[in-house]
Amino acid sequence: MASSLGEGRTPLLPSLGVARRFQLADLTFKLETLNPTGSYKDRFVAAELSHMLARRLRACLATSSGNTGSALAAYAARYAIRCLILVNESAPEGKLLPMRAHGAELVRVRGFGTLPEVTRPVYALLERLTADGALPLVVSAYRYCPAGMAGVEALGRELVEQAGAEPRHVFVPVGGGGLYTAVCRGLARRWPVHAVQPEGCSTVVAAWQRGDDVISPGTSTTRISGLSVPFDIDASAALTELRACGGTGVAVSDEEIYVAQRLLAELEGILAEPAGAAALAGLLKLVEQGRFDRREPAICLVTGSGFKDPRSLAALAAAVEEVAVGPEELPGLLQERAFS
Repeated sequence: MASSLGEGRTPLLPSLGVARRFQLADLTFKLETLNPTGSYKDRFVAAELSHMLARRLRACLATSSGNTGSALAAYAARYAIRCLILVNESAPEGKLLPMRAHGAELVRVRGFGTLPEVTRPVYALLERLTADGALPLVVSAYRYCPAGMAGVEALGRELVEQAGAEPRHVFVPVGGGGLYTAVCRGLARRWPVHAVQPEGCSTVVAAWQRGDDVISPGTSTTRISGLSVPFDIDASAALTELRACGGTGVAVSDEEIYVAQRLLAELEGILAEPAGAAALAGLLKLVEQGRFDRREPAICLVTGSGFKDPRSLAALAAAVEEVAVGPEELPGLLQERAFS
């Protein structure tokens, strides 16, 4: 049985406001926000659960910073699979609430996903518990779930179908490295794919900049949920793909990501969670530094919905004043604001 909630075939949307403001000749956004649970992780979970259903498995363990867990909980509910999900301490409530609503069991682990000295032994424990394969470990990484990640490779193939065969620059946010690796493989390395990471957790980009093959673990300091993976899961694979496809590694500050999130909301009508805006932040940084030709066609992946992160959404909304008036004041206010 193939599992599905209608994922994939997400639109490729031409930019209006951002392209005009930054004088970019051809910018488009791949809206993975329009997958059923609001992120590209639906592609991964659909493929991974299809694999589980073929083996007649009815329970799983999983780890998540939010989006994998949201997707897994939804698909597991549809196909009557019990799941227990270990989540990062900092996972946004907008990602945790859907997990609980779908009936998933959650465990928060202090330091998991940010501290290597915590994360490594947790994964070692999970690997021991799932070693016989009777209880699968669901992690959105080739290292753990190659069948599920193969489902994400369709994203790269869709880009060619939607944009045409003419080479384009693709900008992809990088956390653990699985998404970046999948996009490169789906594109068969035909186009340059640029890796964008937060400066506070730049495992792949730092190695690319150093010119070596070693992914150095460290403590993550980024506030960008979903991109905080301070150790090597698929980072080595992503580094190999980055070099093979001729891409660039770009490290951006958290503040630059938040600016890109606001630009998407205010100039394009696209609500992205911060991680979903990282690709645009990377493109704009290269443009600002004179390292990207504004005439070149570019695609930015928007990987997760803004509704997933209520705190960052509230920060965007706080910039706009809300007015409350009585009915007797309304005519004057409308005259002043709407028709002046």
